[in-house]
Amino acid sequence: MQIAYNQLAACKAYMRIDTGDDDALISSLMQAAIAYLHQAGIDRPVENYAQYDMALWSLTLHYYDHRDAVGSETPLPIGLRPILTQMKLRQASEEACADG
Repeated sequence: MQIAYNQLAACKAYMRIDTGDDDALISSLMQAAIAYLHQAGIDRPVENYAQYDMALWSLTLHYYDHRDAVGSETPLPIGLRPILTQMKLRQASEEACADG
């Protein structure tokens, strides 16, 4: 999956990264974050996606800041877990409504 330029630019703005030196790395970390969210049962909604993007950027920043912590489990940022839980519950509720 390719990360669109505007997605990368928005994530880099959130991360406060001004150069293009790590664009390939950040794109890869964004892909890993998208996979993490998907495996947690969270996919990007078609509309009202600001909360998803915030979680994506926060997770990408977390991966970027802890990229040298191979072999150790670094806890997720404190405010990210409630956002993930809320999005997962909302998505499950929307899917249940769509099914019947």
